[in-house]
Amino acid sequence: MSEHSYAPVERKRRMLEYINVNRTVHLQELSDHFGISEATARRDLDELSRQGAVIRTHGGAMRVEKSTAYESRYQERLDQQQHEKERIAREAAKLVKSGDTVFIDAGTTAFSIGKAIAHLDRITVITNDLFTAAQLELKPSCRIMVTGGMRRSGFHELVGAVAEDFIRSTHADIAFIGVDGIDLMGNVCSSNFEEMGVKRMMLRTANRSVIVADHQKIGRAALVRICDLKDADLLICDNGIPSEQLKKLRKVACDIILA
Repeated sequence: MSEHSYAPVERKRRMLEYINVNRTVHLQELSDHFGISEATARRDLDELSRQGAVIRTHGGAMRVEKSTAYESRYQERLDQQQHEKERIAREAAKLVKSGDTVFIDAGTTAFSIGKAIAHLDRITVITNDLFTAAQLELKPSCRIMVTGGMRRSGFHELVGAVAEDFIRSTHADIAFIGVDGIDLMGNVCSSNFEEMGVKRMMLRTANRSVIVADHQKIGRAALVRICDLKDADLLICDNGIPSEQLKKLRKVACDIILA
C-alpha cells in the first residue's frame, strides 16, 4: 500500500477507527498498517489529538475512554467488579505475613486487600484512606496508622504535602497501589493530579511495590502518569484480561499474577 492510497481525511477517519478497536497503538504499528511513514502517522495523530478524538502518548496514541475523564463516586466504585477485586485481594494477601508493615493507598481494590489481610497478627497498616481506616477490623495485636493530609472533596482519601511527608518518613515491607488505568505501553495512570504524589511516594519507600488493577483498567489511560509498570515489582490483575492484551503487557511489565 502506498502512502497516497487514502486521501488525508479518509486516512485519519480509518486511523481513528483502528485506534478505537485496538485501544492503544504505536507509530510503527500505524505506519505498517496504513503504509505511511512514521512522520505522516505522527502528524495524523497530532491532528486527531487536537480534535480530542484520541489521547496522544509517547510513541503512539490511545482511544478516548469516557471513564478516564471523571472519577466515579466511592460507593459506585466499591460495587464495580466486586468479585474481581476480591480475587485480586486474596492473591495480594498471600504476599503479606504476620509482623509486616503494609502501605494501602486509597481505593476500593486496596480496601479489599485490607480486609483480606485482617486475619494476620502484628501487622501495621499505613493508609491515606479514611474509609479504610474507619472500616477495617484488625486483630488487637495490629494497628492502623493514617497519614494525615488534606481530604479530597467528595472522596475519603488524604493527599498533599503532609500525607507525602508522612509516607516518606515511614517504611513498609510492601505497598499496594490501586490505579485508574494501565495502557499497553506500560504507563500506569491515575485520574487525579492530587493523589499522584502519595502513590509515587508509597512506590518509592516500600521494600516491595505491587500495582493492583482489575481487567477493565488494562489497555486504558487516565489523566496523570504515575510511573512505568516496570517501576513496580508486581502487577496483580484478575483473569478477565484478554489474551492479546496480556501478551502485549508482558513485554512492558514487571511480573504479572492473574487472580
